[in-house]
Amino acid sequence: MYNNELHHVLKEYERIIAKIRPNTKSLLVPHLEDLEYKLRPGMVTLTWTSMNIDGYLHHVHNGLVKLEQLIININDIMEN
Repeated sequence: MYNNELHHVLKEYERIIAKIRPNTKSLLVPHLEDLEYKLRPGMVTLTWTSMNIDGYLHHVHNGLVKLEQLIININDIMEN
């Protein structure tokens, strides 16, 4: 169950990062660092028996949604 959800989170991260245009990447550095900070517990402290995996996934999903919306807004501004 969690394996699929974690795999989905990583695929979403890659999909969202791919939307970043090279000329706007420097603007997003603080936001990318924040998202990496949210992802870090999954790479360091969480295990398959951790009780807070659901909370972690919710926290990361929220961060991904916010970052994606920011990237969409920045791309719209650059186009117009």
